[in-house]
Amino acid sequence: MSIDAVRAYITNKVFEPALASPAVSDEVKSTVRNSVRWLNQFRRVGDLLHYMDRFREAPDTPVYTGLKNAGLLTFEDIRDDLLMKFAAFRDERTILEDFVVGQEYRSDDLVIFAEIYDNRSGGILPIGKVGRYKAVFIKATLNGGKYANEWLTAGERLKYFLKSRTNRHSGAIEFKESYIENAAIIEYPDTPIYAFTRPDERSTFTLAGIFRNAGVHTEPDGSKWFDLVLRDQRKNAPARTETQLKEDLEQAVRKARASSRAERKARLDVAPKKPATVTVLAKAFIRNADVIAEVLDRANGTCEGCNESAPFDRRSDGTPYLEVHHKVPLAAGGDDTVENAVALCPNCHRNEHYGAPLWPVEQAMPTKPSS
Repeated sequence: MSIDAVRAYITNKVFEPALASPAVSDEVKSTVRNSVRWLNQFRRVGDLLHYMDRFREAPDTPVYTGLKNAGLLTFEDIRDDLLMKFAAFRDERTILEDFVVGQEYRSDDLVIFAEIYDNRSGGILPIGKVGRYKAVFIKATLNGGKYANEWLTAGERLKYFLKSRTNRHSGAIEFKESYIENAAIIEYPDTPIYAFTRPDERSTFTLAGIFRNAGVHTEPDGSKWFDLVLRDQRKNAPARTETQLKEDLEQAVRKARASSRAERKARLDVAPKKPATVTVLAKAFIRNADVIAEVLDRANGTCEGCNESAPFDRRSDGTPYLEVHHKVPLAAGGDDTVENAVALCPNCHRNEHYGAPLWPVEQAMPTKPSS
C-alpha cells in the first residue's frame, strides 16, 4: 500500500479545496500549507493513520473555523471515512527495531515515532506512556553553544544537557529534574536511551548507539547535564543482532550437550533462575502483503513442501495456517515476489532453515551471466 494514496485522499478532500477557495483567509492558507509539508514527512501508512486518528472532536482553532465558515471539509470531517477506507493498513507502522545504529534519520522521523509531531518540542523524546517507556530518544546537535552537548569519549560517553525552561517570572533558565522529559531518564534507569547525533543543524541525525544514564552533573551556573554511557562498554561484548544471539545459543547448546549430566547439574545448581536481558539491534524487511496473500491463495490450504493440509486454522480469521517462505532469503538478496515464495507448514518451514531444504539457497540463487 503506497502512502501516496492516503496523502492524495487528504489532499483532494481538504488541502486543495482550502488553498483554492477565495473564502479562506491567507493566514489559514499559510497554516494549511504547513500541514501539507508536515503530512509529506510520514513514511508509513499506519503512522499517518494514527496521526489522523487524533482528530476526533471539533477544535476551537482558526483553521477549523475558517474552513467550516467557507463550507469546506476539515480533518475532523474526513477522519472516520479515511480510517475506514484504509483500515487494512493501520498496522503498517514504524517500530523501535527499525532504528538501527549507524543509520541516518530526520528529526521528523523521530518526533513522528514519539507521537509528538512538533520539531520544536526539544531534544528529549520519551517513547511510550509514563511508567511504561519503551525507550527515550535524544537529539544531540554537537556544534557548541552555551550549553554544549559533546562527546566526552567519542562514541562511548556523551555529555547531554537536561531539558530546560525559562521561568516566566524571573527569566532564569531552569534545569529541573522533575520535568517529564528529564524524569523519563532519571526515574526509569533501565529504559534504553537512543542517542541521535549530528554535527550541525543542517545535517540529518545518526543513531550513535544505545546508552544509559550514569549520573546528573551540575555546573556552577546551575545548568545540569546527563553523563550518558553505552549500555555495554565491554570491548568483547558488542551490541548483538538477533541472528548472532541465535548462533551463540546454538553453539552453547552444543557444548552443553557434550558435557556430562553431572557437569550440567553442577552448573544448573548455581545458575540464576531469571535470564539476563540484552538490547538487540535489528534490521527487518517491510514485506509486500500482496505477495503473501497471493502465495497463500495459490496454496489453498495445502503445504507446498509436503503437500499435506495445513496443521490447524488461524485463531484470528479461521484460515489455514501456512507460513510464507522465500526460496532465496531476502537477506541474501532474494526478491519479495510470488515466484520466489512458497507457502509451508511450520515443520517444512523449519526444515528449510535447519534441515535438508527442498529449495537449497545455492540452487535457487539466479545464475549470473558469464563475462
